Amino acid sequence: MSPHDPPSELASLARALARETQRRGWHGQKQTEMAPTGPETDAGSMPGAQPEVSATGDPPGERDPADALTRNRQDAARATNLTELQRGIEACRACDLCQSRKNPVFAKGDGSSGVTFLNLAPGAAEEACGSPLAGPPGDLLDKIIIQGMKLTPQKTALVSLVQCRPPEDRAPTRQEVELCSPWFQRQVELLKSRVLVPLGGPCAGSLLGQNPDLKSLRGRIHRPEGPPVVPTHHPRELLKTPAAKAACWEDIQLTMKELGLPLGT
Repeated sequence: MSPHDPPSELASLARALARETQRRGWHGQKQTEMAPTGPETDAGSMPGAQPEVSATGDPPGERDPADALTRNRQDAARATNLTELQRGIEACRACDLCQSRKNPVFAKGDGSSGVTFLNLAPGAAEEACGSPLAGPPGDLLDKIIIQGMKLTPQKTALVSLVQCRPPEDRAPTRQEVELCSPWFQRQVELLKSRVLVPLGGPCAGSLLGQNPDLKSLRGRIHRPEGPPVVPTHHPRELLKTPAAKAACWEDIQLTMKELGLPLGT
């Protein structure tokens, strides 16, 4: 070993010890406990790794869900416009989705026509482009709006119930939907939505607190507290089953009647 190696090694050990002490102090562990080792050890438990921390000092996934929901309600209510609300969503650390997301997906369109379409959660394509619905399903929704409703997509709004992409594009859990609900509800309020159109059974069921069986939910106007709700098929389903487009058009006509829009031909 060369003469200059020991000081370098001691310095490295000192830095590692400082990081380990800080990590143990965060989790309230005793100095005598051994750090977990082995292939199942995640990055958050390795010496020197720091858990991601929210603006309130709470590591994601460790805050009590009831407290996290209360915090989100308070933060969402404080937002006086969509820009402030978007900043709140970007800072949200209420659930573990904040650790895997690249960027949260925010509302699209100004909603001036009164209609807001709802998607359950963003997937990879949506996260990549920052829109609640992207790719061929998004293109088909635009076609429905332009050719069927005679509106421009910009005059409608498109919002996700869950703002962050779940890993592997899985369906969001009930708790994730609940924790994200203040952000979704505040977007609806600020957009002054007059009719909500959830796309697909899972989205409609989550919104209405009912079984996600679209067949039993669509074809009528639901009137819960807040804006009326008109569930319909997800554009992704329409691409797979074109025969469902007739039923979707019936739902769109119900929406247009509720908004007082001319049905045309």
